[in-house]
Amino acid sequence: MNILSLVGIILLGSFGQDFISNVGSSSTQAPFPFNQSYAVIVLTDGLVFGHSESVTRPIRKDVVISNGKILSLMDPSRTLAFIKSMQTSQLSILPISVQEQYIIPGLIDVHVHAIGGGGEQGPYSRTPESRLSELIQGGLTTVVGLLGTDGVSRSLSALLQKMKGLEREGLSTWMWTGSYRIPIVTLTSSFEQDLILIDKVLGAGELALSDHRSSWPSKSELLQLISDARVAGMLSGKLGVIHFHLGSGASKIDLLWQILNETTIPIQHMYLTHMSSRGDALIEEAKKWIRAGGMCDFTADSDVLNETETIETLNKFRTEKLPLKQITLSSDAYGSFPEFDSTGRLVSYGMGLPDSGFKTIQKLVLKYSWQLEEAIQFQTINPAMYLKLPGKGLIAKDYDADILVLNKTDLTIRYAFSRGQVLKTPTWVKHGMFEK
Repeated sequence: MNILSLVGIILLGSFGQDFISNVGSSSTQAPFPFNQSYAVIVLTDGLVFGHSESVTRPIRKDVVISNGKILSLMDPSRTLAFIKSMQTSQLSILPISVQEQYIIPGLIDVHVHAIGGGGEQGPYSRTPESRLSELIQGGLTTVVGLLGTDGVSRSLSALLQKMKGLEREGLSTWMWTGSYRIPIVTLTSSFEQDLILIDKVLGAGELALSDHRSSWPSKSELLQLISDARVAGMLSGKLGVIHFHLGSGASKIDLLWQILNETTIPIQHMYLTHMSSRGDALIEEAKKWIRAGGMCDFTADSDVLNETETIETLNKFRTEKLPLKQITLSSDAYGSFPEFDSTGRLVSYGMGLPDSGFKTIQKLVLKYSWQLEEAIQFQTINPAMYLKLPGKGLIAKDYDADILVLNKTDLTIRYAFSRGQVLKTPTWVKHGMFEK
């Protein structure tokens, strides 16, 4: 037993490292000792990944958490003296030994149908709302919610309330205004007002292109919307983005290329999703888009559907040395996964799950020998930097204490923290108020 584990026993009474008890806990309240309030939490003896904006090797540091933030990445040789000083000043401290485990930033999912989606088979095929425990078990500490096909019976006001609820329960949340179609639905009287006046709104989406469910917007309609995103983004201090859903239609992203070639609007205001899962032609467009400086979002493969397109595309792009920092990974959680034949007839139906992004990261590392620090970027620093999410994406001083602790062998999640609040331990995960 190392000295910090011994300190943990002293501070927690008769409890040792990695101690978890379900006595006095509930689905919404953490077990002792995690149900207490502490001035400082220290994760000791772990290996820290994702500590720099560039992909770098992990470092052996102890992570000091206070007031929802990362106070310090402390050299282990200093940690015992720090803990003793906290005791002397009578401040409460909880050291957690995560010996030889991996510490990574909490994951960011930019594409979650938080109030459900779907409906392509009629009212009975509407998918359910997100559940807090499922989001946490998917490693998610930051979620961006959106509408999809249905912008009629699903509302932005309901989505905004859902995102506020998830934030109250421990996650960090943002959202996209609009849905698949133009004219877009909004919370206020205009898209610009949504972006400027509502803090949680990052842009509009998912606006469908080259999909039979799209409203087939004209170039002039798209140009106006993208221009509004740029100007409203400037006025709000946000990036200002249109999040485009891409289908498998032959027109692909032709209209977006025309706008780029004919105007001075920067490519950064157009954020393309589903780019790895709509066939080889769209994957080639993704390559061109990334080389032009654009950002692409890949939808994680579904285990239920035995998908492999995204893993294969990531491996291919890595081999071809494309700039991986311009790729994000999302789950499309709680959205429907309909499959249509050439005549437009629905032939199969499924639903996205919130752990699919994390499972993709696991597969990249365990099956395809990626370094963990390289694989996590798609759901940590890449989306955080692109969307200008303050305090997100890194294990670094003054960043939000959004942290996952992974088993080094199989990369399963042992602990999850969001803004310093414990959301998962090895034997407990926080549930929403009405989850069973």
